[in-house]
Amino acid sequence: MKKVLVISNLYPSDWQPNKATFNKQQFDHLSKHCKLSILVPVAWPEWLRANKTQRRPKVSECGIDIRYPWYFYTPKMFPGLYSVFMLLSLLINSWRWIKRSKHEVLLASWAYPEGVVTSCLAKLLRKGFFIKVHGSDINDSCQYPLRAKQVVWACNQAQGVIAVSEALKKRLVSLGVKKDKVHLIYNGVDKEIFYADQQINRQNYLLYVGNLKANKGVTELISAFVTLRAKHPNLTLKVAGTGPMLPVMQKEIAQAGLNTAVDFLGSVAHKNIANLIRPAKLVILPSYAEGVPNIILESIACGTPVVSTTVGGIPEVVNSKVGVLVAPKNVEALTLGIETALNKTWSSNEISIHAAKFDWDLNALALAEQLLTNKRSLTKG
Repeated sequence: MKKVLVISNLYPSDWQPNKATFNKQQFDHLSKHCKLSILVPVAWPEWLRANKTQRRPKVSECGIDIRYPWYFYTPKMFPGLYSVFMLLSLLINSWRWIKRSKHEVLLASWAYPEGVVTSCLAKLLRKGFFIKVHGSDINDSCQYPLRAKQVVWACNQAQGVIAVSEALKKRLVSLGVKKDKVHLIYNGVDKEIFYADQQINRQNYLLYVGNLKANKGVTELISAFVTLRAKHPNLTLKVAGTGPMLPVMQKEIAQAGLNTAVDFLGSVAHKNIANLIRPAKLVILPSYAEGVPNIILESIACGTPVVSTTVGGIPEVVNSKVGVLVAPKNVEALTLGIETALNKTWSSNEISIHAAKFDWDLNALALAEQLLTNKRSLTKG
């Protein structure tokens, strides 16, 4: 088996077990095709808060070697140099292990700073490397010229760049990444957990799953829900997730006198999310920017319709048979979209059929073909 080193901050840990579960699922499936090791760089304040046992290297149930090295950076200062800080950090705390492990190809799962750092490590090791981009690592980071230049440089140095949506692929090309470098591979769904149950009784609640950040549209969601309650007095809202906007959301709900109508669930284990999705009336995701969010794919796999925004790759996977799309940052549009979806008769079976092509086994096979085929051609060259 080819040995592949993955570098990404997007991976669960003992202190954040629900972080980036989509990457864990993908890499677990990828481990069937190659021997994986994963470096998960942890920002130094977070690394210091974790105890020694949590920070120790471990081997996953799939045989993946996982390490959590610290990296130094200056919070809110010099973000254009974070790639330099992370590179120096990994050279200090992980270089000997990286060289000794003799990986044959590297994969960065996040464009900045990991993609830039991986390009430099690959040059030092004289190995091929790939970058997988997700959405905000391009849409947000590349708004800043210094970071954008580094990302474009790294992507053009890579043997290939994996984009999770066509929209993200086009965005990379518009920034200056060579078109033939970029390959589209949609994320998958764990079909053993996320599946439709035709016998399920729908309950009268809306569901939001994700980080509670402003750019996820959570304030618009609360405002829309307050308006909808006037027409639908029995409608409730469940919110699964944590984040900085939680106090703001709770305050708005309290001011509207709807404390008993909204259930803030906190962080929910990924394996339990399906049990929230299947009975839900609708899953709502009013984000400002996205790649292709896995909660959308998981919802339609469960046969539950979605209301989301026309951003990133979402319109590529949501059509009128599985959901309603609305403009982002628009409370009125979101309210109308939810109202429309509540009044429509949906086919759970038809929705789940639409999700059939989003499969982690197919995803891992396509990713492995990129990593290993390009590695072989690189070796021959």
